[in-house]
Amino acid sequence: MLFISAEDFLSKANNIPRISRDEEKSLALRMKNGDKEARQMLIYSYLPSVAFHVRRVPQSVRTLHTVYACIGSLERAIDKFNFFQDSESFTHHLSRYLRQCITACIADRP
Repeated sequence: MLFISAEDFLSKANNIPRISRDEEKSLALRMKNGDKEARQMLIYSYLPSVAFHVRRVPQSVRTLHTVYACIGSLERAIDKFNFFQDSESFTHHLSRYLRQCITACIADRP
């Protein structure tokens, strides 16, 4: 999915429906078995969480670069998370990755 600005991303991400825990586990199982479409569906379903974190950064940092960096962090978080353990939720895991990414974007700001 391509975006022309950070505001475009924020408006489009609001319209994405959330998935249930059962759907999440089903997609994770398919992803574990090599289904690339299931991975893309997981990424797509968590774009509203990325938008939530991007909305909270200062306006000067809310750029398309920050949006794509956060989407990259979402992809890394999905690849590294074990969806079949119940010790921590994926959104908690994802929020750590996004906070680190946003901190790096703020530090790299000219």
